[in-house]
Amino acid sequence: MLPREKSVVGILTSSYLLAVATSLPRLTPLPLAVAAAAYLLHLLTFDSVFYARNPMQFYSLTALNFLPYLAAAALGWWSLPAYAIGLLLFASYAVLMHRGRRRTVEGVVTGTALLSSTILLAKAIVIHQLALRDYLLYALFVGYHVAAAYYVESRLAFRNVKPHVALYVWIPAVALTAPLWPAALIAAAEPTYKFAANIKRNTKYSRYQDIARMGRRELARGAIFTALLAVLYYI
Repeated sequence: MLPREKSVVGILTSSYLLAVATSLPRLTPLPLAVAAAAYLLHLLTFDSVFYARNPMQFYSLTALNFLPYLAAAALGWWSLPAYAIGLLLFASYAVLMHRGRRRTVEGVVTGTALLSSTILLAKAIVIHQLALRDYLLYALFVGYHVAAAYYVESRLAFRNVKPHVALYVWIPAVALTAPLWPAALIAAAEPTYKFAANIKRNTKYSRYQDIARMGRRELARGAIFTALLAVLYYI
């Protein structure tokens, strides 16, 4: 079953597609199939994990989601830094879940970082050895999604999130990436404007229709950002 939240589908799918698009010269069928299996497992079991009724369900389904990565590691298709980042984010999310904070702002942001980090895990499987640009791509991609999560939270009337918080995440991600990959500034332009403009025009939404409309708009923006990164990766 697909996740109820369209943003989850969007982040997981864009993470996988961007990993594939930026690995084209080095793709081979079997590693690609393992990465695809991981993506499909995450997609189809997400709600069962997120809405798990007890720790047993949570960890048994989590173990199932770990299998493709364990198989890839056994075959030598992995990267220690990528796996360490993924494990650290998962552990952080698991702590929040056990404290009953998975629906809080911290839970949403940590979950977003974990979902978008699958780009690094997928690339580790399909190309094994990650280059500097892969980590820069990761920093900008995850920075964007975490900042976008704060942006959305700041627009919700029932959340108390300041509109400038998104820039606290986004500016360091751009500052880290731009000196070593100047072309990435092209992709960073629209999000920078959006996050900065939100400080002046922070319209709050409480109606479902308005929130859903904002969600669709952010999905489209995320898709455009992902497509730009895929093209700029080779420049």
